[in-house]
Parts: sequence; structure tokens; C-alpha cells
Amino acid sequence: MLEPSTAQEDIVSEEASKPRNNEEEKRPLTVSYATGWPIDIVYGYLHKNYEQKGFEDAMLKCDLTFRDLNMNIIKNKILMVLREINLNYDIMRQDLQERANNCSAAGLLTTVSELEKKIALIDSHKEELRCLEDNFRNNTSEASIPLQSYECGFLRGVATIAMGGNGNRGIEMSLKNETNTYTTTRVTA
Repeated sequence: MLEPSTAQEDIVSEEASKPRNNEEEKRPLTVSYATGWPIDIVYGYLHKNYEQKGFEDAMLKCDLTFRDLNMNIIKNKILMVLREINLNYDIMRQDLQERANNCSAAGLLTTVSELEKKIALIDSHKEELRCLEDNFRNNTSEASIPLQSYECGFLRGVATIAMGGNGNRGIEMSLKNETNTYTTTRVTA
């Protein structure tokens, strides 16, 4: 683990140079920048661009219910990552607190001071995670990037289908109105 004062930002982008395949998408997300603490994984997910996935999903099925289902999947995945990282920080904090108590009993005040700094850093990261989760649930600030990028891609896909049709190709979209009833609209190009 790195102290924030000694952390260097080292951003490595490999997405543009490598073609994606199914095997790569199944691997867990790893982040090689920022502090080296677990919070970096959350930021990695929040900065992930889902526009291409939204576009591909729209080309597959341009139904708004399908869009909402996929957006819920993305949202639940990110919320699960937030919970996992919070649990990881809780375990790290408990371990550091136990070590601090043992060092304090042994009279190792310098070590106790260092451990207390790490505990304070963990507490600040947990507070940041709480704010990020609140923003993500409310779809505000940078925390809304994944869902906004997915929706943008999905709408781009719908527009591509609508504009690129051969005259008789249509799109059926279920729209939810203010009375919570669905109406089906057929858009022809």
C-alpha cells in the first residue's frame, strides 16, 4: 500500500491497442493508476465507458425495456463492487487497529503513529466511497458516467437503425408514459 503523498499517477491505456475478446471481458477489472488502494478499482468502474456496449445492445434489440434491464445490470454490478471494496476496507481497518493495539502494548509509538495514519486514510476512503455510492444511486456527478455512456450508445444505435433503414425496416419501441402504462410505437426509416 502506498501513502498518498508518495503515490504517483501512472495511467496506462491498453484498450486502444488491443482488440477485445470474450476472454478479456470475463477477467476482473484491474487499474494501474492513482493511489494503489482498493478505491482505485471503484474509480476504474466509474470511468469505464459503456457506450459501445449500449450501441451493440441497441443493434441487437432496440427495446427500451431491454435498455433498462442492461442499465440495471451495470448499476447492480457497480453497487456490488462498492460493497466489496467497503468490506475490504473494513477488514483492512480491523487488521490495522489490532496491529496498532499490539504495538501500543509493546511501546512501539512510532509504529502506532504510522498505523493510525493508515487507519485515518482508510476512514477517508470509506467516506469517499459513501459519497460516490450516494452520487451513483442518485445518478449525479462523475459517478453517473457508466449509465450515461451506456444510454448514449444505446440511443446512437437506435438512431443508426432508424436512419440507415432500407425504407421498410421499422423499430418497435415500448414507451412508458406518465400513468405507468406502456405504448408501442413503430418508427420507420
